[in-house]
Amino acid sequence: MADNGQNIVTKSEPDAATLREILRMQKIAVAAVHKAQAENRRLGIPNWYSINGKIVSDLQSEDQQTAA
Repeated sequence: MADNGQNIVTKSEPDAATLREILRMQKIAVAAVHKAQAENRRLGIPNWYSINGKIVSDLQSEDQQTAA
């Protein structure tokens, strides 16, 4: 919804330059997430995820694997 309270509806596809910029930003974001996850693992801090609606951590998964 726009700042003026009106809905903005567009039916056009984004141009190639916009798509390239979106992909570039997504690549940066994915790299940052992977770096943060690796740092958390190094420090022993669990990373939390939602898998099929269930909240789990990677440390819980490791504990379950070693217990089995």
